[in-house]
Amino acid sequence: MSSLYEKKNNTADYVKTFFTTLFIVLTFGVLNIFYMIHSIFSVGVSTKTQNIDSAFEAYIVDMLIDKNEDFLKKDPQNYAIDMRLGILYSYKRNYIDAEKHFKNSIEKASVYDYTPSYQLSKMYIKLGRLQDAQQLMDKIGDKPNKRLIKFKGEVYLLLGDAYYNNGYYTLSVMKYERALSYLKLLDKKLSREVSDKYVKASIALADKYVETGKPDDAVMALENAYELKPKDLILNYKLGILYVDNDPYKAYDLLSFVLKKDPQQMNYDLYTELLKNISNAENQKGNYTNAELYEKKSRQYKKFVKNNIIYPKDLFINIVKSDIKTDIAAQEFIYTLSFTLQNNSDLDIEKLNINVIVKDGNNVIQNYNHKIYDEIKILKKGETSPPIIISASEPYKNRLSGSLSVDVYAYKYPKYSVKLYSSLIAKPPVKD
Repeated sequence: MSSLYEKKNNTADYVKTFFTTLFIVLTFGVLNIFYMIHSIFSVGVSTKTQNIDSAFEAYIVDMLIDKNEDFLKKDPQNYAIDMRLGILYSYKRNYIDAEKHFKNSIEKASVYDYTPSYQLSKMYIKLGRLQDAQQLMDKIGDKPNKRLIKFKGEVYLLLGDAYYNNGYYTLSVMKYERALSYLKLLDKKLSREVSDKYVKASIALADKYVETGKPDDAVMALENAYELKPKDLILNYKLGILYVDNDPYKAYDLLSFVLKKDPQQMNYDLYTELLKNISNAENQKGNYTNAELYEKKSRQYKKFVKNNIIYPKDLFINIVKSDIKTDIAAQEFIYTLSFTLQNNSDLDIEKLNINVIVKDGNNVIQNYNHKIYDEIKILKKGETSPPIIISASEPYKNRLSGSLSVDVYAYKYPKYSVKLYSSLIAKPPVKD
């Protein structure tokens, strides 16, 4: 086996090729910067220009491949050359030759250099050959080598991402857990990233369990993640909901944490019912003072919900009209939105405000805020509101079209606003 650091007799060739490669890379970088600046100041980059750029890039890669193939003929035992060729062929999407050179590099490499295995594993993951990637890392075994530990952590992180993106949440959780076992020893920043992904995958897994009627498995999945991030709001909320029937006191602790940290995320109807159930349980135990306390809290939150909270499910929005026209005389785009609201809740709505925001990019061109119902004018259960009509105008800009974003919110109290509708509306072409 040869080492990357072994002395060779063809030093002059190495130096010559090194400077040739450096010149090519620098030239490629300068031209890339030129193309980037050109594209910024141009209206658009033509297909022809993009093709030229791609052709030049392919030419550079081909030159580097030829040079390294020449090197390999002169120094066939140098594993670093095979590894470079593996990377270059992979860049060209010639994965057959890339795999061949990566495997050659692994065979020739020092027993303490795991870089070729790491590079081949990443290529396997890119190609969806996830089991091959894992087997390659597992074959090495666990050794007290920082570089190997980091490589394994990163490979298992990529495996976790791949399984998550394909909906295999159980496998995803397992791979993230394995990645954490390596990365927590070396890389705190990356370890935090894996922890976040582990929690996200655990939540997705728990949701699947709930959908398939396996609440106990859902609780277990969330509890494992909870040990890792006990202050995560979504974990507290979902665990709280799952514990409502079986352990209302634990549910109360979890949901109270959510209520304190993010009141907007709370399902107040569920929380009010939970307080009432705990009150009944305290009554049965003979703890009448505690029972009255929970009952009082339940009444207070019920009143709070009635005065302040509206849920998306409470209102059905029916879009009657949403379009943009051009006013040639005024040289403006005129946007019109017309919609009605139906009360789908079990109660009359005594207080309701509508907020409609129309934007062009980050520029707000209309922010409509209006109270449409109050204590006197009530939207009764099952009733539909009269049409609500909003209009907005915007001058032509550089005669470009683009689109407007439209968001409709409803609220009783501004802090607890809910989104009812969101859309992008394309502007019509401007004609001379």
